[in-house]
Amino acid sequence: MKPITKMNIVFFICAGIVLGLDQYTKYIIQSNIPTSSSLEIIPNFLYITHIKNPGAAFGLFQDATPVLTIISFVAIIMIIVIKYFLKIKSYFYYVSLGLILGGALGNLIDRFFLGEVIDFIHVAYWPVFNIADSSIVVGFIIVIILLFKEFFKKSEEIRH
Repeated sequence: MKPITKMNIVFFICAGIVLGLDQYTKYIIQSNIPTSSSLEIIPNFLYITHIKNPGAAFGLFQDATPVLTIISFVAIIMIIVIKYFLKIKSYFYYVSLGLILGGALGNLIDRFFLGEVIDFIHVAYWPVFNIADSSIVVGFIIVIILLFKEFFKKSEEIRH
């Protein structure tokens, strides 16, 4: 049995924090703001708007909950497989995968128990989203940057 490394602990803590924050904020929104209601936080820019989203992040693929649930399961499995096979020794890598996993789990829980996802962060001229959506996007951006960095590092090693 492999010992648990510091990087794996970072991965699980990050995923847990994202999942916890996501579910807690959705609970607060559901408990305090009626569906389709909005609170202005920064005039003409930032709102808390409670909506139920039967689609994917940012309102894409409306009413595709069964397909999106399957995709979420596949994404979670892929995160674990990627984490296992790509041995990138970087805390940023493990944080990014934790962000993606926590976000995927947060939205999966909503889809499974509610049949739709609770969204509430509304920035002017942008679709309403949630903590899970943000974490997934930020996590993927970090992973892409790290993969490019690894690619260029390997290319440099090959040339020398």
